Amino acid sequence: MRGGVLGDLVKGQVCLFAGLSVCLVIMPGCLSFNCGMSDFGVHWGTAVPYAFGFLGAALFTRRGLRAAAPLLPAPRFVRVAGDSFALLLVGILLTPYTLADAVHWVHRSFGAALFLYEMVLAVRLLAWGFGGLLSVVVQVVGGVTSGVSVVLAEGPLVVGQAVFQLAFGVTIIRMARLLPRQGPEPGETSTGQSFSVN
Repeated sequence: MRGGVLGDLVKGQVCLFAGLSVCLVIMPGCLSFNCGMSDFGVHWGTAVPYAFGFLGAALFTRRGLRAAAPLLPAPRFVRVAGDSFALLLVGILLTPYTLADAVHWVHRSFGAALFLYEMVLAVRLLAWGFGGLLSVVVQVVGGVTSGVSVVLAEGPLVVGQAVFQLAFGVTIIRMARLLPRQGPEPGETSTGQSFSVN
């Protein structure tokens, strides 16, 4: 099971960053002004690789997290995190921010919720001994950089978003590598400690 989880999580990151890389090749100017990943979804030239990256990341990451859930201390939380990750990515994809002001705010809400879910999951994995402190710190730095860029309407938004997503990817891939080979007994973690599912 561990190998399947790792494979899915790696595939999710490959899809996301392959799509992002193609978008940046098509729109290299995005690196030099306040441009975010969402900008790739409102230009015909980048819409396809943008959609490919997001849908691939949504599919494989959700599948990997749901498969990993029984091997972690709070399986229900991890399953919900996987489902939420996929739903929010698809929500971001289906709400191009240029359609209308209301759609723009829905789009931003999806993006903020996605960042929040990823941050909370990373911190919980760190607390359970399945995450790395450095990757969580880098994730925070990427998130803060993105947030400041959005608020000030200037700065390296796409870079901050990419750093945040990469750090999250490193965290969940590390988690997959540290998973036990089989699930714990009901009411126990893989180290034999009892836990409650919240």
